[in-house]
Amino acid sequence: MTHEQINLLHHTLGLRVDRRDPWRNHFVAGPGHHDMPDLEALEAAGLMRRGRTPGFCNPSDIVFMATEAGQALALEKLPEPPPPKKKTQHRQWLDADSGYSFGQWLCGHQLPKVEREETHHLVDGRYRCTPRYRMYRLEKNSQWRRDVEGQWATTKKEAKASYKAALAARRAKAA
Repeated sequence: MTHEQINLLHHTLGLRVDRRDPWRNHFVAGPGHHDMPDLEALEAAGLMRRGRTPGFCNPSDIVFMATEAGQALALEKLPEPPPPKKKTQHRQWLDADSGYSFGQWLCGHQLPKVEREETHHLVDGRYRCTPRYRMYRLEKNSQWRRDVEGQWATTKKEAKASYKAALAARRAKAA
């Protein structure tokens, strides 16, 4: 059996690596079809047989069907499916359908929070508000004790960088 003939048997039966149950059994080919030599070789080997051509097909078309021996050989030659891919955390979160954001699902109670503080001062006779930001996270089983805390910064981006530096320092200290 050639690789192409095995592929014809798989196609005839609708088999794939991920679909191992035959769900059809026909291959229609007309005179001059490029697969005809392989189909006739499979027929001569007893792995395919000719069936009745339906009325909606061209009368010169031939319907080939896999025999029981052809089905057995096709299943035997079907490659093993690849091992299932490990689910990513994002896929696990989507499958969980928990109602939490991805960050909440991933970090739980330790999802970093942003703290905002405003200072008011008089400039040119008008009060101006200057915000400052700081990121922190709470200890694992606490509702108020802070585990990691960044420095106050004038932008959220700077506050995040400070928080990440504090988190890295904590991890290095723990290691």
